[in-house]
Amino acid sequence: MGKVKSLSKNTIYPFWITLAGALLMAVMLFLPYASATENFENELMESPEQTFSMSTKMTNEEVVNLSLFDYLKIDCAGMDYAATKAVAIANLVIISVFGVFVLLTILMAVLKKPIATIVFDVLAIIAFAVIHFDFSDRGIIPSSKYDRGIANYLTFILGAVVLAGAVWLFIEKRKAKKQTETEQINMG
Repeated sequence: MGKVKSLSKNTIYPFWITLAGALLMAVMLFLPYASATENFENELMESPEQTFSMSTKMTNEEVVNLSLFDYLKIDCAGMDYAATKAVAIANLVIISVFGVFVLLTILMAVLKKPIATIVFDVLAIIAFAVIHFDFSDRGIIPSSKYDRGIANYLTFILGAVVLAGAVWLFIEKRKAKKQTETEQINMG
């Protein structure tokens, strides 16, 4: 059987900071990535139950704040149209890649593997930056209808928190390993 690694006093804080940051990055998939501008929101809320798009079956009220998960639903609906199929596939892939890297970051944080956590966190941040660039380049966000939502900003900040926590965890684990080696040499 494998050994269960316990947290030393010095690694508990970096571990929890890293894990909390990674879990919150996953939550960013469901928080508003785009928020309707004030004028567009007023226009939508004049008839909140009206269907905004027949292909997505989303109401006006549901499209006031759009998460990356909502964009996945929109892109899935866009697969039915030849004109938007390539863009929809590209968005599905990059948003899914971001989600997978976030999940791998969480897994590596739980396993207390700081180097792997750093690698997957950086890959998640790069994937998110590609999403960010794509939406900006195509004029989706910001636009006359949508501004950047909270997830647009927090994801980069949380990525930095995870990175800092994982580096701190790595340093503390190295210190503990060196201390253990020194104690073993002194005892032997």
